[in-house]
Amino acid sequence: MKRKRCVSMAVILALTVMMLAAPVTGAQEPLNTMRVGVTVEVDSLSPLISYSQIGYEVFQLVYDPLVMLDENLETAPGLATDWQISDDQLEWTFTLRDDVKWHDDTPFTSADVKFTYELLMENELGMYSGSLGGMTEVSTPDETTLVIRTELPKANMLLNACPILPAHIWSEVSPDEYDAWPNSSPVGTGPFRFEEFRPGEYLKLAANEETFHGRPQIDELIFVLYANTDTMAQSLRLGEIDAATNFSPSQLEVLNSDASIDAIAAVELGFVELSFNSWDDPSSTSHPLLLEPPVRHAIEYSIDKQRILDMVYSGQGSVGTTLVPPEGFYHYEPTSAELRDYDVLMANQVLEEAGFADLNGDGIRQAPDGTPLEFLLTLRADNANEVQAGQMIAGMVAEAGIKFNIETVDDGALMDKIYSGDVDMFIWGWGADLDPTTILNVMTTSQIGNMSDSNYSNETYDRLFMEQQTIMDPDERREVVWKMQQILYEEAPYIILFYDNSLQAVNTSRWTGWRRIPDEGGYFFNLTNYNYLNLQPVAGAGDATVPATGGSDSLGHIIGGLGIMAVVAFFVFRKKKAANSYR
Repeated sequence: MKRKRCVSMAVILALTVMMLAAPVTGAQEPLNTMRVGVTVEVDSLSPLISYSQIGYEVFQLVYDPLVMLDENLETAPGLATDWQISDDQLEWTFTLRDDVKWHDDTPFTSADVKFTYELLMENELGMYSGSLGGMTEVSTPDETTLVIRTELPKANMLLNACPILPAHIWSEVSPDEYDAWPNSSPVGTGPFRFEEFRPGEYLKLAANEETFHGRPQIDELIFVLYANTDTMAQSLRLGEIDAATNFSPSQLEVLNSDASIDAIAAVELGFVELSFNSWDDPSSTSHPLLLEPPVRHAIEYSIDKQRILDMVYSGQGSVGTTLVPPEGFYHYEPTSAELRDYDVLMANQVLEEAGFADLNGDGIRQAPDGTPLEFLLTLRADNANEVQAGQMIAGMVAEAGIKFNIETVDDGALMDKIYSGDVDMFIWGWGADLDPTTILNVMTTSQIGNMSDSNYSNETYDRLFMEQQTIMDPDERREVVWKMQQILYEEAPYIILFYDNSLQAVNTSRWTGWRRIPDEGGYFFNLTNYNYLNLQPVAGAGDATVPATGGSDSLGHIIGGLGIMAVVAFFVFRKKKAANSYR
C-alpha cells in the first residue's frame, strides 16, 4: 500500500509540473472577443421587467425596434424600411423588412410587432410602455405591412425604442406571468445573439451571422461585472478587458496616462436625484411632513450641490435643476425667481414661515404639533458616491434644523421599499431618451405609466403629459413640456442633484473605429448600437487571450500561471438605477 501511494504522489507531482509548464489553451476565447467592464448588472433579461441602463444597452443589441437612431442621433430604418403618415396625422403605415429571421430561424413578420405593441399597451409593463401611449389600433394587412391608428397625432411615434419581441415565444407565456417571467434565453432579431448570463459574473453575446445591420466584427461581446471600480480600472490597464464604464472620477487621469487607453467624461442624458416618497395614502409608512412642499424646498435650499459634485464626483457633471437634462431640446431652466440655489438662510426662513420651529432646543425643528423634522434617508450600499453624497447632505440639512438618519441597503431591498411605500427618501438616478416622454412618465400617476418611484400624483401634470405627446410642432410641444417641468420644480417630489457625466474608457490599441455619440457623448449608453456594429479589431492585438470570466483583475494571471492548482470562487454584486432606465 505504501508503494502504490508513493507512485500516485509521483504521478500527481509530474502532472502538476506539466500543467505549470504548458500554456492553458482550453479556456481561450475567439480572437475577436470584446470585454466591457460594468459595475451594474442587468436586473432582468425581460424588457417587461428591466429598468436598468445596462439592460437597455443589451436589449438594443439583442432586439431591434421599428425605427432606430443612427450615429447622428437621427431616425433611421430598423425593422421598418420606410413609413408614411396620413393627412390627418392619425394613421401611420410602416413597410417592414421581408428577409429578417429571429435568432432561432423563425421568420419575422408584422404579427410580431402587433403582438409586442398590444402586449405592452394592455399590460403597461416596463420602461418602453410609455412610448406607446395614444395608439388605439395596430393592424397587419400583410406580413410586411403594419398600420398604427392613434386617437390624436403622436409626436414621438418615430422615437420609440421599444424592442420587438417574438410572438411565437411570448405567446406561450401567460399574461399573469408577464411581470415575473425571466426570459432567461432571449431570442431577438438584433445584431447579437444571447449566449450566457452568469449573475454576479458576466453576460455574453455572440455576433448574429444573419442580420440586416451587417455582421459585427465582434465575435463575442462580454459584459464583465466588477464589484468595485478600482479593480475594473486595473483590469483595463492589464488588458483583461477592452473597455470600462462608470468608473470613479479619481481614475480618469490615471487611465489617460496609458497611451493605449482613451478615457472620457461623456455628457449623457441623465441625472442623480434625491427622491421623496410623495405617496399620500394610509398604506404608506413615509413621513407625512415630506408631503409639505415647504419642507422639500428647505431641504433643497440647504444642499450645496456644487460642493458635493466637486468633492464626491470630482466636478464631473453640472448642478441639477429640472427633470429633462440640459442637453435635451426640451430642458426647462428655472428663472432666477424660481431657482432654489444653495442658501441656508433661505432654508431657515422658509421653515420659519411654514411654522416649523425648534421647540425644545435640541437643534431639530418641529411642526406645531411637536412632530420633528426627522427623516430616514435610504442609500444604496454598493454605490460609494451616493453614500458619501447622502452623508454630506445629512450634514448640510442639519444647518436648517432638519435631521436625516441614514440607512444603507442593497438595490433589491431599496426597490422593495420604494414600491411598497416603505421609504421616506432615497438617492438614485435616471437616464433619459431624446424624446422627453419616457423621463416625464416617471412622474405620472402610477395608474398611467406604472413607472413612478416617488409615488407622485398631480392631475394637471398627468393631463399635460398626455397632451404633449399629441403636439407635432416641436416648439409648441416644448412649451407644454416646460409647464410640466415647472410644476415638478415647484412641488419638488425630486430634487435633481446633478447631471453627472458618464466616465468611460476604451483600449484603442485593440479596437479601432470608436466614435463618441454625439460629439461630447459616450462610446456606450448613447442610445445607439453604432460602436458595437462598426468597431474593427486591430491586427495582432488579440493574439494574447485571457479567460472569459472575471471580476478580479488577477484571475487571468492566476489561472494562466498555476494551471489547475487552485479553484477561485468569487461573487460581485449589483447595480446603479438608469434612459428611461435606472442607472
